[in-house]
Amino acid sequence: MRGQTNFLRMLWKFNSVFDPRLQLADHAREVRYAMRPPPAQAVAKIDPRALYIHPPQGRRGRASLDDASERFVEETRMGVAASKVVP
Repeated sequence: MRGQTNFLRMLWKFNSVFDPRLQLADHAREVRYAMRPPPAQAVAKIDPRALYIHPPQGRRGRASLDDASERFVEETRMGVAASKVVP
């Protein structure tokens, strides 16, 4: 219970510390330095492969897997295994 008193004390002091008029007045002040938005991008379409930091390496990236594990990875990629009906 010792550490919980800070929270209760904060609740009692909230109205004396928080003043919405001061926050709104801050927005009404003159702008001392205006920031320009970044320039518009000239690229119309983004290549999805460019979004990856490390490009996919395919089988080469999974060289430590045996053939059975690799087959499992390929079969379960993108929900393919979920659509197969197992008798």
